[in-house]
Amino acid sequence: MQNKLNVKDLINIGLFTILMFLFIFIGGMIGFIPILMPIVPFVAGFLTGPVDMLFASKVKKRGMLVINQFIIALVFVAMGHGIWTILFALVGALIGEIVISRYNYSKIKNARLAFSLMLMISFFGNWVPLFFARDQYIEQLLQTGYGEEYTQKLNSILPFWSIIPIMLLGFLGVYLGSTLGIKLLKKHFVRAKLIEV
Repeated sequence: MQNKLNVKDLINIGLFTILMFLFIFIGGMIGFIPILMPIVPFVAGFLTGPVDMLFASKVKKRGMLVINQFIIALVFVAMGHGIWTILFALVGALIGEIVISRYNYSKIKNARLAFSLMLMISFFGNWVPLFFARDQYIEQLLQTGYGEEYTQKLNSILPFWSIIPIMLLGFLGVYLGSTLGIKLLKKHFVRAKLIEV
């Protein structure tokens, strides 16, 4: 298998990046209800899982995850998330690349683990200010129109220790969504000979 990305690969990466961002964004919308904030990574991960597996079955080239996560992180930074979002996205992408390349990008179940680890780490970047610069984060929320009631509720349901179960839920969401994606790929795309898994 040729490892260099070509124009078709870059177009596919662009398309899947848009889809992944869209599903992550939709999953994040439930965070407008503060009591649901702890399950945002799970929901976003579950929604993006099937797209991740289709992406993994279409591109299969070194650099696919780094480009994908860098673009998504740039969009998040443009939307007001801090620069650390890029750092965590790239760390997650590099770990994902190591895992997915272990079998030369050919094992879909290996891709499931790669995407689960990658997105768990990437999601963490979006949570850094809430857990490590909480006062400034709450102040920013208040300045951007979130009410006092919302920020107080957020404070009460997200103690510092909750970051670990929240990130594990993110991993689980991507893993389960990817498992669903693998089943859908086998049922629809492989039978129709549109892709090889």
